[in-house]
Amino acid sequence: MLLGLPYLDAFLLFGAGLLAAAANAIAGGGTFLTFPAFLATGVPAVTANASNAVAIWPGRLLVIAAYRRELARQADRALRTGAICIAGGITGAWALLQSSDQAFLRAVPWLLLIATLLLLLDRPIQRRVGIGTPGSRPSPAWRATLTVALFLCAAYGGFFGGGLGVILMPLLSLSGVRDIQELNALKNLLVALIAGVAVTLFVISGAVSWPGTLVMMAGGVIGGYCGGAVARHVPAPALRAVVIFSGFALAAYYFWNIYLRPAAG
Repeated sequence: MLLGLPYLDAFLLFGAGLLAAAANAIAGGGTFLTFPAFLATGVPAVTANASNAVAIWPGRLLVIAAYRRELARQADRALRTGAICIAGGITGAWALLQSSDQAFLRAVPWLLLIATLLLLLDRPIQRRVGIGTPGSRPSPAWRATLTVALFLCAAYGGFFGGGLGVILMPLLSLSGVRDIQELNALKNLLVALIAGVAVTLFVISGAVSWPGTLVMMAGGVIGGYCGGAVARHVPAPALRAVVIFSGFALAAYYFWNIYLRPAAG
């Protein structure tokens, strides 16, 4: 036993954290590995999602540190969008805590499917909205629409979070962020803020399974520190394809087990 966990469960959670950190470094989609790993060890759905959020959050802080200069150039925008995302993240995390395990479990395949589709379509979406290209300044009505959209995205992030960065990239581009590096910096900051307020609420409410969370967190920190060097030798399109395939496979698996298998029986 390790921290009260069977060695096989501890190995699964540690490995999921390690691989998710490498996947996030190149293609994103680490949630497709970490959240199902908690479910596989028998953790209830709501606790699994809360624990997953806590376990991968420290790695997000390391990413922000690398973008200090890009964030300093857009401090006002970061403050405005950050406040919206904090409010949305709290709303989504609160909604998760009010959900029963069975209700959230029934939402899991849909959430995985949506997140996978967002990852699959992120480049066409970005080309469609013209990320990094000059354009006109958004009108007040358009800014209000984007504010509501940003709040809803943040609420989704507090509730589940898979594919959140993929949603935020084109949305922030539509709000007037032109430089691609500043865009990526702001996206990473907002994801960390949304996850941070959600994590705080999950910890305060006692919704975290700490043994598995600590084991996965250790894997994520190690993966974030040295996994990047290994990941550089893996072609980004290949890793991206694996992550997308895993997302669809997991969505299909949970659709079968939650919706189809009981009816078939």
